[in-house]
Amino acid sequence: MTDLSGSSLSNIKERLLNGSPLIVYDFDGREEEADMVFYAGAVTWKSINQLRKDAGGLICYVTGRDEAGTIGLNFLTDEWRKHPVYQNLIKKPSYGDYPSFMMWVNHVSVGTGISDSDRANTIRELHNLLTDHVQNKGEYFLKNFYAPGHVPVLASRGLDERKGHTELVSHIADLVGLPRSMVIAEMLGDGKSLKRAGAEEYASRNNLIFLEGKEIIKS
Repeated sequence: MTDLSGSSLSNIKERLLNGSPLIVYDFDGREEEADMVFYAGAVTWKSINQLRKDAGGLICYVTGRDEAGTIGLNFLTDEWRKHPVYQNLIKKPSYGDYPSFMMWVNHVSVGTGISDSDRANTIRELHNLLTDHVQNKGEYFLKNFYAPGHVPVLASRGLDERKGHTELVSHIADLVGLPRSMVIAEMLGDGKSLKRAGAEEYASRNNLIFLEGKEIIKS
């Protein structure tokens, strides 16, 4: 566990910018799971390869609710409430919060969209769109991305509303002064999600920073 002092925040930022992942554990009594986290602005195909092989969960792009709104995205739960069938599928998972999913997309330049390089390219293009000064972001998004694709877009609901990995890593970006533009994947073990001890051991063995949700929220 890392004490999130000013010097530690500088170290976290430097590592993220250099393409090193963090390991983020949520909370005892919630999911009790850890995610591997990269800064989207530093993602390469090797990052996706590491997420796929060493984490193993769904590889997702994370941004903020306001940022997603600039390209016209909304939470799937909100969209499904308008549909006569889908609205009946809206239920809170066991951990008690509505999910943060918005849409699955590919960039128009990719092949099938699923390879490490394809997903890295889609993520970089999402990052550039949502962090650069692109005029008419919504129009650009509609022209240069298509759905369904292979990169799920998640947006933070804010820590006051939800305390999942999406919100935690968005808050980390805020703390270190980076855009809310991250990539996450849940770490898996044998048959189940990797427990805290296994995630801490992986972080220690690979010289990675391990962060807990309770420390992130305090900062």
